[in-house]
Amino acid sequence: MGPRGLRPWSGAVAVCTTIGSILLATLLSPSFSWRANALSNLGVTSTAAGTTTTALLFNGGLIAGGAVGLLFCAVVYGTAANRGQRAVAVLLSLTLVLMALVGVFPQGTAAHFPVAAGFYLMISVTLWVDTGVRFAGGQRRRALFSGGAGTANLLTWLVYAAAGAPWGLAVPEIIGAFVFGSWVLARSHELAG
Repeated sequence: MGPRGLRPWSGAVAVCTTIGSILLATLLSPSFSWRANALSNLGVTSTAAGTTTTALLFNGGLIAGGAVGLLFCAVVYGTAANRGQRAVAVLLSLTLVLMALVGVFPQGTAAHFPVAAGFYLMISVTLWVDTGVRFAGGQRRRALFSGGAGTANLLTWLVYAAAGAPWGLAVPEIIGAFVFGSWVLARSHELAG
């Protein structure tokens, strides 16, 4: 398989880079707790959970994952058969740029909350648009997967808020990351096949 054949797997590399870096940072943190912390606490040294190492892993993982993810977006766009599929590729690019910007603007900076909130919102928007495009193209099973994933991300946040935020913000954040990562992995597999 040549380099061209490997390009669809850039989505899987982006997922593994991002989630792997985040999980490693949680393990190396001196005091990170899923019950008390936000993931962004790992990206700064001003919190008890953050160190220079966790900040490098967390912020660097988001930036590197976003950069590699943009290569995947180019593959998605280049293989698009219609305007709807190209729109999904553009929305996916925006989602990944926002993810990378969470690392560029760590907790405590003015832009951090808007880019982080925008990232999680765009996960659902991107997946719901993909749902509509796939239904229109007769891909019912894949449409249901995309719609279910986008809805699961939103419901996680709604349940978290309705329950009075009983856990650290890291819990809905990592669930959203896994939902998004699962969808990107599925798209990588689909394009590589």
